[in-house]
Amino acid sequence: MAFIDARTLPADSRIEADLIIIGGGMAGITIARQFAGGTVKVAILEGGGRDLNDAAQDLYDGAGATVHAPDNADRPLDDYPRNSRARVLGGSGMVWGGKCRPLDAADFAKRDWIPHSGWPMSRQDLQPFYDRACDLLEIPRFDGTDAKDPDRPMLEIGADFIAAPVVFTKYSGGVDEAAFERFRTAFADVPNIAVYLHANVTRIGLSKAGDRVEQVDIACLDGPRHTARAGRYILAAGGIENARLLLASNDVRPEGVGNRHDLVGRFFQGHVTYSVDETAQVEGSALYLTAGKPMGRYLNPDRRGAHSVIASALPGQQRLAAGNFTVTLYPSAPPGPKVGARGEETVAVGQLAQRLDGAPAVLAGCFLMAEHFPNPDSRITLAPERDALGMPRVKLDWTYSAADLDGLERTAAHFGDTLGAAAKGRFCWPAEREELIALSSASRHHMGTTRMHADPRQGVVDPDGRVHGLDNLHIAGSSVFPTSGIANPTLTLLALAVRMSDHLKPQLGAAR
Repeated sequence: MAFIDARTLPADSRIEADLIIIGGGMAGITIARQFAGGTVKVAILEGGGRDLNDAAQDLYDGAGATVHAPDNADRPLDDYPRNSRARVLGGSGMVWGGKCRPLDAADFAKRDWIPHSGWPMSRQDLQPFYDRACDLLEIPRFDGTDAKDPDRPMLEIGADFIAAPVVFTKYSGGVDEAAFERFRTAFADVPNIAVYLHANVTRIGLSKAGDRVEQVDIACLDGPRHTARAGRYILAAGGIENARLLLASNDVRPEGVGNRHDLVGRFFQGHVTYSVDETAQVEGSALYLTAGKPMGRYLNPDRRGAHSVIASALPGQQRLAAGNFTVTLYPSAPPGPKVGARGEETVAVGQLAQRLDGAPAVLAGCFLMAEHFPNPDSRITLAPERDALGMPRVKLDWTYSAADLDGLERTAAHFGDTLGAAAKGRFCWPAEREELIALSSASRHHMGTTRMHADPRQGVVDPDGRVHGLDNLHIAGSSVFPTSGIANPTLTLLALAVRMSDHLKPQLGAAR
């Protein structure tokens, strides 16, 4: 097993390989696995070690991260760049909960009501790679034939909302530490793969003509510096770090690498959840629904068997001029007398659901998630402050438009109307417009900062993940997503990683 601590190498060592992967997270490991045991010499450069470390995490500290949205106060998020990533072998897979779901077919489509939407591929195009990513994670394939489970049927409430299946893999540090340890290490137990730990890439060195990468510079915290050279390079350091490294590598081109059209760092998209906690004055966000079989699919805390969230379908998105939207349920106490300040009304709603559906009512807590529209003003830029390696720190301006919040509110209202019209229950969503950002909770999903598009004026990378204008640099991970959809991005970024590997193998002289 070739794990090498870069701090122990002689100063100014040169690492040489056929393929260099910058970042040893889920994308980088998945790509390396596609070459394991072959003739292509692969080197992974990972800035962290085998264990989480405060000094390594300090490199993620950012400056002035805020959220802007109409009618809402700016929200400081200074700790977000640091706390939403893990600088360690395995990357954020170390803290990921293992949730897997592909993007919907609608997420790939050009939606006229969402500016900058549309992928240069369809869900059908990516399906074979989704299948291989599922096999890698040892989960069932999402092939359109949802598992039949008579004890957990779908909730039917009309064409605008569907049951979106979700599966959890064991290959996550947040689910099964032993299994994930095998995932992040066993792939390197072959002669052609070397993993360099504590090897922080600080510069992507371009040729004088600026048309290809000649080398990358490496720095170790309180240690030596090195260089690495290869025929091909893949940047797979995450949605924030990918942009930071490209922007900071500005010695040949002042705007940075791959940034001739000022797109690197723009179109940052993240997923946030929205929920309202119950207080003595206000009921929390909740659903009052038919209990028993219809809800078992959605109230599935053990993460086994068929499991789904409620999601908006394309017809509803188009009619409402909104993005994707999900409702996730979790078990809650059954309604009873004097629940909160409006307990009598709660009981009445529960009794109504029971009467309409002919089954005992169930109270379920819920949270909403709405697609964040691609927006060039939502972006990563470089701050004046520098980290311990001399790299500029980042500033995140996480920007929401009126269309984002309008779409969320319209879809939430339509969901409540649809639920009632189908006689399936009632939806409680006591959120005021000006409170949406304050009550939101940010995920660790960083997308869009090196977006994919066939036109170099509209994207940083082409449909194969190659940086426009550079012969030998590719980018992997969710930073290439043109739109965010609403699914956890891990399964999709793994599918794209497998697809990229297939694309590069012939160029590197390897068999597919």
